[in-house]
Amino acid sequence: MVEYTNVRYNFKAEFFKVLANPLRIRILDALRDGPVSVSDLRTRLDSEQATISQHLSILRARNFVTTERRGTTVLYQISDPAIWKLLDSAREIFDNQLVSVRTALESLGDEAAG
Repeated sequence: MVEYTNVRYNFKAEFFKVLANPLRIRILDALRDGPVSVSDLRTRLDSEQATISQHLSILRARNFVTTERRGTTVLYQISDPAIWKLLDSAREIFDNQLVSVRTALESLGDEAAG
């Protein structure tokens, strides 16, 4: 049982390491509408094709994305839509923290004015 627990924690740690790069998160978000080519991602994300390809390689190696060939074009798609629940939760946490910081700053401003 201890071994299984360690495997699970190691998986989670490696999983979050993949998400530690903002461009990878942007790539995953760009795949919400369905399969996308590297060329389309380059346009959407305004980033170099080589950089996007490098990050897609990491996402693919960690099973975050899969590929599908259509003619000469390789399309990338999310391997498990549950990833969006996690990204949406992270966005919600960010928004909540932003509201807390904003409220604290407004309170400081009110104290300084008062």
